[in-house]
Amino acid sequence: MRLNPTRQARWLALALILSPLGALGLPRAASLTPCADQYLLGLADPAQIVAVSSNATDPRQSLFAAEASRYPATRGSGEELVALRVEMVLTDRWMPLRLTERLGRFGIRVIQIPLPETWDDIAATTRTIAAALGRSEHGEARVAEMEERLARLAARRQPTSTPPPVAAYFLPDGSSAGQNTFIDAVLQAAGTRNLAATLGRNGWGTFNLEQLASAAPDLVVMGFFDQGGDSARMAFARHPVFQRLLARVPTITVPDRYWICSGWFLAEAAEYIAKRLPAIRDRP
Repeated sequence: MRLNPTRQARWLALALILSPLGALGLPRAASLTPCADQYLLGLADPAQIVAVSSNATDPRQSLFAAEASRYPATRGSGEELVALRVEMVLTDRWMPLRLTERLGRFGIRVIQIPLPETWDDIAATTRTIAAALGRSEHGEARVAEMEERLARLAARRQPTSTPPPVAAYFLPDGSSAGQNTFIDAVLQAAGTRNLAATLGRNGWGTFNLEQLASAAPDLVVMGFFDQGGDSARMAFARHPVFQRLLARVPTITVPDRYWICSGWFLAEAAEYIAKRLPAIRDRP
């Protein structure tokens, strides 16, 4: 698809306005997905951000929605990115290879963000992307911020003879997460035990309705229920068995923006859950 001359001129004008980077020596960067938006807006120098994804200003999906409003949105087409004179693109690991190769031919470096599942891997990913953006020191600051939050959460978990509450995590379609997932890392950091992990589940998967009917969690943690969706996506959430579970145990619905993907900001998701546990424990 080719941009018409008027539109291309507009993108070039925006690029020139937003790009006083000569003295900074930093790559001009854009992000193409909500996850990439978090990394770019959270790590880059504001002057090097050329464009963000069309979802970046949605407060349901971004912790940096206010910051994102300062920048133009891109659909991620090669024409737009070339017109903006982008030098680096942040995206997720499932970006089509054809587009990656095409951008490479124009000299645009593509960084595909992985899905780190542990706090150590999150720290490593944060440092890697920060270094690519020429912002290593800021990456170290984000890692230190994450580690400080996790240390505070650990300090709040006083030794007790009472085991941590069992939390059942669900997406609207019935998906869940067991051991070796970042959801499990968040639930543990918050001071709970992950039901799927206690059942020996590993990685990402689903609960069938029989398992759900016999489950006895102390609470349900719900993720990505904010945006609703079509009837197929929400069928599990509306099922009577799931509704009966919600009726008998307390729930914590974590806003999507706290764990839109796996990054240093997941510590905020853990804090969000931890702050609500006392009310659950004190219920009659």
